[in-house]
Amino acid sequence: MLRNKNNPVRLNIYIHDPGIRRQIKAVAARKDVSVSEYCLQAISNQLVKEQEMSPEREVNPLKTAVKKAQRFRDKIFGGKVFAVSSADLIRAARKGRNIS
Repeated sequence: MLRNKNNPVRLNIYIHDPGIRRQIKAVAARKDVSVSEYCLQAISNQLVKEQEMSPEREVNPLKTAVKKAQRFRDKIFGGKVFAVSSADLIRAARKGRNIS
């Protein structure tokens, strides 16, 4: 259930370190936003980083998995392309298993 700004849901956060509280208030003041707005932005950013919530507020596990696979491929292979078809490699491996 989504609520608008006129009817927000409350979340209490207990901060035991007064230094952290002062830092939060100072940064919020520098950004000219309320402490609540600053905390909401920080929490939203962290959720996006942890992929619990996408920037569009759309959760799509398949899309997330594809993006992860693409990042992995780019990191490992760096844009290089195999000279051999992966389907051919799989067929050859299966054929080799069946001969034994």
